[in-house]
Amino acid sequence: MKPTKNDITMSIGEVAKLLNISPGMLRTWENEGLVAPDRSQGAHRVYSNRDLQRLRKVAKLYLEEKLNPAAIRRELGPIAPSPARQNPVDARLGERLRQIRGARGMTLIETSKKSGLSPSFISALERGNTGVSIEALFRLAEALGTTLPTLNSDSVADITAPPAQRHFVPANRRKKFVTEDRTLVIEDIIAKPSGMEAQISTIAPGTDSNGVFSHKGQEFVHVLEGSLSLWLEPEEFYLLKPGDTLYFHSHLKHYWKNESDKPTRVLWVNVALPKQSESGEPAEFELVAKIAS
Repeated sequence: MKPTKNDITMSIGEVAKLLNISPGMLRTWENEGLVAPDRSQGAHRVYSNRDLQRLRKVAKLYLEEKLNPAAIRRELGPIAPSPARQNPVDARLGERLRQIRGARGMTLIETSKKSGLSPSFISALERGNTGVSIEALFRLAEALGTTLPTLNSDSVADITAPPAQRHFVPANRRKKFVTEDRTLVIEDIIAKPSGMEAQISTIAPGTDSNGVFSHKGQEFVHVLEGSLSLWLEPEEFYLLKPGDTLYFHSHLKHYWKNESDKPTRVLWVNVALPKQSESGEPAEFELVAKIAS
């Protein structure tokens, strides 16, 4: 099959040469949310023809018209999810997204600003008229204050209720999110809503994060079985094996993949950043995780 224009990818060096700018400038524009290139199996940036077209507009607005990143984002709009990585979505999920957004009192515009996805895309998704990538679903779930497994809940009241002081979740009653090809299974081990997000992810061989993630909060990763390759910007790489842990601030862009030939099980904990103190500095707190043997 002959590749389409969007199938042809370029390295950061090739794109920098075409635009007559430095690779560092491309990284800066990515950090500013002006472009979101995919990653290769080795976690190197790969730019599609669509990325290049957007970057030509960014370069003109930034270098010639001297607009700042915020003005460029307003001019070009949110970055749409890559169609090549979209998966079908059943109408029930789209309806639940619409119900949760309504229960939160959030408009399409507000949801768009929080998730970085366009209002038209979110609307089409809610109507079941488009596919969606796992990355985009994660961004929507975060914007709506929920998790992917909790999106499968039949009761919106369960999702929007005030956080309880305690939750007991039997192992056989965990909420699950399963991709259509069953290569990724995410289980909530703390019921939502709560102040902490904790999940066990089962990742099939060759499965990756379907994108580079960056969001508010702090993360704790503990590998239960198998191994997990994790790339953390600027250029850090970790190979986590059973018993290994990694803690990092979630605003750092990160990408993961199961590069082994066996399934990987990972305990993943996400905690929102504490509120700022009167001095403007984040309030200190300690997160202690104990894994029973």
